[in-house]
Amino acid sequence: MHPPIILRSVGAALALGLASTTFAEAWSFGVIGDTQWAGVDPTGNNVNTVAVNQIRAVNAQFVAAGVDFVVQVGDLCDSNGANNAALQTRLNANSALNDAGIAFYGLRGNHESGTGSKTFFQQNYLPASTGSATVAVAPDGISYSVNYNDTKIVLLDISLAGSTTLQPAATTWMSGQLAAADHTQAFVFTHKNLLGQNHKDSFFGGSNDANPALQNSFIKAVADNDVRYVISGHDHLHHRSAVVSPDGQSSVQQIITASDSYKYYTPAAPYSSRETPIAQELGKTGYYLYTVDGPRVTGQYFATTPLPNGDVAANPVWTLQETFGYSLNGTSRLVGQGESYALTHTIDAGTSFGESGYVGTTMAILAGTNGSSATVSGNRSASKDVEIGWAPATSGPAGALSDVLDIWGMSEIGQGGRTDPFALSLTFDATGLSTSYLQSGLVGIYSEDAFGRWVNTVDLNFAGLATFHFGAYDSSYGLGSYGISFDATDPTHWAVVDHNSKFVVAIPEPSTYAALFGAAALVVVVLRRRRRTA
Repeated sequence: MHPPIILRSVGAALALGLASTTFAEAWSFGVIGDTQWAGVDPTGNNVNTVAVNQIRAVNAQFVAAGVDFVVQVGDLCDSNGANNAALQTRLNANSALNDAGIAFYGLRGNHESGTGSKTFFQQNYLPASTGSATVAVAPDGISYSVNYNDTKIVLLDISLAGSTTLQPAATTWMSGQLAAADHTQAFVFTHKNLLGQNHKDSFFGGSNDANPALQNSFIKAVADNDVRYVISGHDHLHHRSAVVSPDGQSSVQQIITASDSYKYYTPAAPYSSRETPIAQELGKTGYYLYTVDGPRVTGQYFATTPLPNGDVAANPVWTLQETFGYSLNGTSRLVGQGESYALTHTIDAGTSFGESGYVGTTMAILAGTNGSSATVSGNRSASKDVEIGWAPATSGPAGALSDVLDIWGMSEIGQGGRTDPFALSLTFDATGLSTSYLQSGLVGIYSEDAFGRWVNTVDLNFAGLATFHFGAYDSSYGLGSYGISFDATDPTHWAVVDHNSKFVVAIPEPSTYAALFGAAALVVVVLRRRRRTA
């Protein structure tokens, strides 16, 4: 029997009855890169070697996004050794954050490494604990951590970079902070990179391979405590990569932040064989938003093209260039070019990371291949960082029959979220659903659209025709195909999509039927009227 075709308009109509139920509230923080300034500035705003225009432009985005705090990854100014006037100018540029009640947590970079700047930083930048944020200062008197909303950020000072005397104690302190049972999520910030792209003076010394023992202990400490991102500056470019310790026993992802300075660096050899590049963009002014939602984290990189003098335009146009993320209750896989995306993962029924309402669901990527040919500096092939995560069924639409699956990392930078086509399946609870009802195509995999409505996931595809099949997935089915493989003991829904989203098997609410069939009846009446007047 040939399957019926379900039009996209039906998927849109079904969205009417699939509103999300209220669940734990997500929150966000912002990250800004190095803010150095030198050279010609017609506006006269960039004073004391501080890129005030870029800071104000980025802070406006943070205020608009309603972030809870902002982190800067060092190089607050361009005054080598720094001076108090420059460091004060950097603070003054945060007036919009201050007015909005948004906390600012800064780091020193190599341009603020002098003794005088250390004293000024300790007196004016080190935060104090508040009712919502607990601050702990390291024994070095300048590195610190902030515990906020079940999330801990650890900010490690520039004085530790390459230090065989200071870094071991700091790593021990950091490990203790990360191992404490007072948070779920954790992020580590340094100014210098784990493996530099332009600069080769890494966090561990004068080259990417310096002090392997320090690297082993540091990367092990973050990996053992579920830190997924070490976020840094120094290189003035956007770069994400997976970094493996010299002993090959531990790994973590480094994120080098884009420039908010007049400097835009170009990477140069040598590159480390311990690094798997994921994404890179050069020559852009950028900023980052990180959304924390229980065990799930979503990162977004926004960018704009700088002016010829390196400054930002008066009204910059920011573009979302990349979305990435992870979940502590999921899994991940680096997929090289030409490799299969095949992957399976199960979330058990019950509670996960303090969230209740999980019904138990298995996902599988049944087909799909990394068709990218993208490269980063040094003609190195970029891999895809495929990340899987889960939210409970109770956080999805009211008609959810499965838990909510999150997938990140299959889209290339600058592609607007479009991925290679892949076939996805989800198990679901078919209790009480008749075979004839399942054959109708109403039950399916749904995803959230830009308006927060849950629609048929194939309606969000960039290409393809929405076509329903009653039966198992077949490799001959093209993009937009979707259907059900019905087995009373293990029913699954599948869809061939080209986007990363939230995915859930759902059944429309009774009110949706009324809207759907009401709309269909209206179409019939209009057609009849047109025929009578023709």
